[in-house]
Amino acid sequence: MLRRAVGAVMLSAKAVMVAAFSAMIALTLLQVVNRYAIGFTLFWTEELIVLLLVWSMLLGLPVQLWEHEEIVVDVWPVANERLAKAKWLLATACSILFCAVLAWTGWAFTGRGMIAASPALGLSRAWFFAPIPLSASLAVLALLARRRAPSVGIEA
Repeated sequence: MLRRAVGAVMLSAKAVMVAAFSAMIALTLLQVVNRYAIGFTLFWTEELIVLLLVWSMLLGLPVQLWEHEEIVVDVWPVANERLAKAKWLLATACSILFCAVLAWTGWAFTGRGMIAASPALGLSRAWFFAPIPLSASLAVLALLARRRAPSVGIEA
């Protein structure tokens, strides 16, 4: 039940990530065409592209963790299945701790950004910082609810 709910949340995050990235590509094309073909500059597109880049990139983190697509560098190969499981649990616990601290500090950082506005769009700077605690919180959720990676095991 929990995995199904988290899977739905990750699917939604993936959809928002894809939409943000697609909008970013369209706005970049619009900006280039307007600047070089028409000679007219849309001043707000650059700031919106950066905002969409931040959102699409940071929403990718929990999705990547949920789908076991993170980069794994194994610097401590083990030949025992119990040690392999302990190593995986330790790595997961460290990741959860890191993401929890990032969510907590990111939330405070987002709160500080509420008093400032972006120059071109006039949006609260909190919109630029909000993906940090959101992404980190979703990453904790993904790490807690996902299954153990099938490739994690003992080394030959």
